[in-house]
Amino acid sequence: MRSRSNSGVKLDGFARLVHETILCHQNPVTGLLPCSVQLPDAWVRDNVYSILAVWGLGMAYRKNADRDEDKAKAYELEQSVVKLMQGLLQCMMRQVAKVEKFKHTQSPKDCL
Repeated sequence: MRSRSNSGVKLDGFARLVHETILCHQNPVTGLLPCSVQLPDAWVRDNVYSILAVWGLGMAYRKNADRDEDKAKAYELEQSVVKLMQGLLQCMMRQVAKVEKFKHTQSPKDCL
């Protein structure tokens, strides 16, 4: 059995940190991350910035993959990113009617 390289051990530490701080809060249905534990609302900017850490870690695992476990971890992280982006797109598509109404009225009560 081969031992882990120093970079592999560091990546595993980062993966644990990312899972404890970001991915454990990801909604399993929508893939979105809530603003906080108390508020279930999800903000686009916060979700995009938060998931960039996950995406970067997935790319690092992909580049440094010397074992099947690393490739599987990279795939898992990348799929978490895809799930969040799909959730953001679905939420935006559901608000098309509101955006179109605002374009015609320019009223603050019709804005998002």
